[in-house]
Amino acid sequence: MGNEAGAARTRSPPRMTLDGAILLGSINADTGEVSEQLHSAIVLRSSDAVEFVNNWPAGIIATEFCRPEWVLSAWNNLPELGKPAVAVVRDDDAWAAVALTEAGGPGAGTLTFAGQPLGDEHDLVLHRPHRAGELVNALVGLLEDIAAEDSMKVTLDALAPDGRLTRELRGSPQWALEAEAAPVITPALARVNAARHARRMRYLGGRGPLTFGVVTGDELTVAEGERFLRTRFENWTRQGRIDQLPAVERLPGFPRFMGTMMCGLAQRNMARLWVLELDGLRIAEDLHVGPPEDPLLYMRSYSTDFRKYSPGRILLEETLGQLTARDCARLRTGRGDELYKLDAGAGQECVLRAEFAPK
Repeated sequence: MGNEAGAARTRSPPRMTLDGAILLGSINADTGEVSEQLHSAIVLRSSDAVEFVNNWPAGIIATEFCRPEWVLSAWNNLPELGKPAVAVVRDDDAWAAVALTEAGGPGAGTLTFAGQPLGDEHDLVLHRPHRAGELVNALVGLLEDIAAEDSMKVTLDALAPDGRLTRELRGSPQWALEAEAAPVITPALARVNAARHARRMRYLGGRGPLTFGVVTGDELTVAEGERFLRTRFENWTRQGRIDQLPAVERLPGFPRFMGTMMCGLAQRNMARLWVLELDGLRIAEDLHVGPPEDPLLYMRSYSTDFRKYSPGRILLEETLGQLTARDCARLRTGRGDELYKLDAGAGQECVLRAEFAPK
């Protein structure tokens, strides 16, 4: 397409291919000349979408919430959220895609990122990113066409603030963007009182030996992920707070979704459980997703039996110390401005919500 981000997208008349894709060529706004470069744009649905994502190569550029391990687990285990769909624009072997969930039908349907409302940082997915410019522009145009032609509501939650998709949408008057808090902690500058942390450690350590560990790779199995979810669910129930969990986290398939997602990401060094044990008993666990050098604290759990010892805070502060020793520049904490994040020195970062709202 070759236009500047946010510029009007003028296309040649679409031409259908044998597989149902649309060929799009750009038109010079001044001369009316159609470019020779054509892109194949298509929305894959159901089994076609699943097959496409299954075949994504290992070298794709994607956030942890757009990787196949997340997308496929959401589609397979949370059918209540909707059906699989992928919007994709190709140019030979280069492509840009967005993995989606489609709920409802034409006239009253919605398109969101796969796994929403569970993801914390999304972007489009790229293969051959050095050729992404025109493809990203065309992909946004495809999403706009879906919204206009099928009267579908297209909502893209938790967009990475510096992602390619966000940069493309920022300049467009047809997309309404809204910020949502997603604080980030700089480990080396974290607000940790060393003396108070040591005092908490001594106080809790009086109950037995304390150990910290990380569960990842082959140790982070599906069963281990499901155990983590069951433990967390039980802790929330014992606190009388189970009704505060989002409805999606109480769906029957949610533990299996989390277990398969965690296991799949761990195989790519993209998920790990940080754990605090007291005399061999786990009393606090933090799930990190993303690469070790740029982790996101996705979900937490701690034993209510030891609540007065602040095991969750002890684990977070110990983790921040270890991340600092590993020269980790930041710990993303996901959506929400919970007090524990701010107490640890998190900043005012955000993600974005984009909704197609043509004027």
